Amino acid sequence: MFDYNTHRDFGSGDRICYHGVTDMFRNKKLAAEVYFSQQDEKDALEVSSLMDIGEHPAANRGRLFAFTNADSVKMYKNGDFVSEAFKKDSPYKHLPHPPIEITDFIGDRIEKNEDFKPRQARYVKDLINYSSQHGFSHLKKKQLAEAGWLMLRYRMSFSDAYALYGKYNSNWGDEATEYRFEALKNGKVVKTVTKSPVLSIRLHAEASSNLLEEGASYDAALMRLSMRDQNGNVLPFYQGGVKLETEGPIALIGPETAMLRGGTGGTFVRTTGKSGEAALILTAENGKKVRIEFTVK
Repeated sequence: MFDYNTHRDFGSGDRICYHGVTDMFRNKKLAAEVYFSQQDEKDALEVSSLMDIGEHPAANRGRLFAFTNADSVKMYKNGDFVSEAFKKDSPYKHLPHPPIEITDFIGDRIEKNEDFKPRQARYVKDLINYSSQHGFSHLKKKQLAEAGWLMLRYRMSFSDAYALYGKYNSNWGDEATEYRFEALKNGKVVKTVTKSPVLSIRLHAEASSNLLEEGASYDAALMRLSMRDQNGNVLPFYQGGVKLETEGPIALIGPETAMLRGGTGGTFVRTTGKSGEAALILTAENGKKVRIEFTVK
């Protein structure tokens, strides 16, 4: 369930076990979204990719899944509808809400933009979609047969295929691409996720409680920290420190700098035997501050 501190003969060389679907401060990892999507009380949607061409080798996207409890997921590219994937077509048949695999990254754009015959456009689309997940070096018999037919019938070359791949998949040298995913239940959009290149970052801080009450011993609050982009997505490759300062009758449990690993981290604050108003001031590496206020009784 959670990452945890361990002894020197276990863990990942740093005496930490990273087995959890959350980190030690209960920040969700991507794996937690699979579990969260299996319930029906709250709408769920997350996708398994950053949708960045640098995320995988050779600009291959890899297989893309939407973790959701919705009926289907629509994908838009730079505001234009591309495709819709459905729960009923998921390869995982034995879950209440199986991950929905998105396999069409092109939609009808080839038919609209290229002077191709219908069968030619269909084969080119299939080759690009398959190659975006598995690469040109791992084509199966079906894709090899389609490629052979395109070469013989229309004299298409590998250079043609590579150019079309760049145009409709990787977007090398083109404008920055924004992807929007919409989860639909009974035909209505219930949740939206947007993935795009990072234009700005912000520190997100959340306290387990802003009211601390000291009794026979001190009271404490957990602070969950994450670095997020302009769309609210956690930055999973971010590694950086956050300076921590307190005001009023609270103190830190732990160091004065919280390290974010994989974009997330945390700290604890505790009471000091006095009542009043207090605050935790967090300063990110970009100099931006976040202030979290507490009331101590």
